[in-house]
Amino acid sequence: MHIASVVVHVLPEALASVEQAFTQYPEMQVHGSHPDGKLVVTLEGASANHIMDQISEIRQIAGVLNVSLVYQHTEPRQSFNEGITHD
Repeated sequence: MHIASVVVHVLPEALASVEQAFTQYPEMQVHGSHPDGKLVVTLEGASANHIMDQISEIRQIAGVLNVSLVYQHTEPRQSFNEGITHD
Protein backbone atom coordinates (compact mmCIF):
# COMPACT_ATOMS: atom_id res chain seq x y z
CA MET A 1 0.00 0.00 0.00
CA HIS A 2 1.32 3.40 -0.99
CA ILE A 3 0.18 6.56 0.73
CA ALA A 4 1.16 9.96 -0.64
CA SER A 5 0.37 13.58 0.03
CA VAL A 6 0.24 16.29 -2.58
CA VAL A 7 -0.36 20.02 -2.70
CA VAL A 8 -2.70 20.94 -5.52
CA HIS A 9 -2.54 24.53 -6.79
CA VAL A 10 -5.73 25.66 -8.48
CA LEU A 11 -7.21 28.84 -9.86
CA PRO A 12 -8.83 30.52 -6.83
CA GLU A 13 -12.13 30.84 -8.69
CA ALA A 14 -12.09 27.08 -9.37
CA LEU A 15 -11.32 26.01 -5.79
CA ALA A 16 -14.85 24.85 -4.93
CA SER A 17 -15.33 22.90 -8.17
CA VAL A 18 -11.93 21.22 -7.91
CA GLU A 19 -12.56 20.29 -4.29
CA GLN A 20 -15.95 18.85 -5.31
CA ALA A 21 -14.27 16.82 -8.10
CA PHE A 22 -12.27 14.92 -5.48
CA THR A 23 -15.49 13.36 -4.14
CA GLN A 24 -15.49 11.18 -7.28
CA TYR A 25 -12.22 9.52 -6.25
CA PRO A 26 -12.50 7.26 -3.17
CA GLU A 27 -8.71 6.86 -2.95
CA MET A 28 -8.16 10.62 -2.70
CA GLN A 29 -9.06 12.77 0.29
CA VAL A 30 -8.89 16.56 0.71
CA HIS A 31 -7.58 17.48 4.16
CA GLY A 32 -7.49 21.24 3.84
CA SER A 33 -7.80 24.16 1.50
CA HIS A 34 -6.86 27.82 1.31
CA PRO A 35 -8.83 30.52 -0.54
CA ASP A 36 -5.69 31.42 -2.51
CA GLY A 37 -6.15 28.12 -4.40
CA LYS A 38 -4.27 25.45 -2.50
CA LEU A 39 -5.48 22.00 -1.46
CA VAL A 40 -3.76 19.39 0.68
CA VAL A 41 -4.72 15.92 -0.57
CA THR A 42 -3.76 12.37 0.38
CA LEU A 43 -3.71 9.54 -2.14
CA GLU A 44 -3.79 5.78 -1.57
CA GLY A 45 -2.77 3.19 -4.13
CA ALA A 46 -1.44 -0.30 -4.64
CA SER A 47 1.81 0.89 -6.25
CA ALA A 48 3.90 3.92 -7.03
CA ASN A 49 2.55 3.74 -10.59
CA HIS A 50 -0.99 3.94 -9.23
CA ILE A 51 -0.05 7.09 -7.28
CA MET A 52 1.45 8.63 -10.42
CA ASP A 53 -1.71 7.74 -12.37
CA GLN A 54 -3.77 9.55 -9.72
CA ILE A 55 -1.53 12.61 -9.98
CA SER A 56 -2.09 12.56 -13.76
CA GLU A 57 -5.86 12.39 -13.18
CA ILE A 58 -5.71 15.38 -10.82
CA ARG A 59 -3.81 17.38 -13.44
CA GLN A 60 -6.72 16.82 -15.85
CA ILE A 61 -9.30 18.44 -13.54
CA ALA A 62 -10.37 21.82 -14.93
CA GLY A 63 -8.82 24.64 -12.91
CA VAL A 64 -5.79 22.69 -11.64
CA LEU A 65 -2.53 24.53 -12.26
CA ASN A 66 0.00 22.20 -10.61
CA VAL A 67 0.28 19.09 -8.43
CA SER A 68 3.32 18.76 -6.15
CA LEU A 69 4.18 15.43 -4.54
CA VAL A 70 5.15 16.20 -0.94
CA TYR A 71 5.48 12.77 0.66
CA GLN A 72 5.11 9.09 -0.20
CA HIS A 73 5.21 6.11 2.16
CA THR A 74 5.01 2.39 1.40
CA GLU A 75 3.69 -0.13 3.90
CA PRO A 76 3.18 -3.87 3.33
CA ARG A 77 -0.55 -4.61 3.31
CA GLN A 78 -0.19 -7.36 5.95
CA SER A 79 1.14 -4.80 8.45
CA PHE A 80 -2.35 -3.23 8.56
CA ASN A 81 -3.55 -6.28 10.51
CA GLU A 82 -0.76 -6.12 13.09
CA GLY A 83 -1.37 -4.61 16.48
CA ILE A 84 0.38 -1.47 17.61
CA THR A 85 2.76 -1.91 20.51
CA HIS A 86 3.85 0.80 22.89
CA ASP A 87 7.38 0.39 24.16
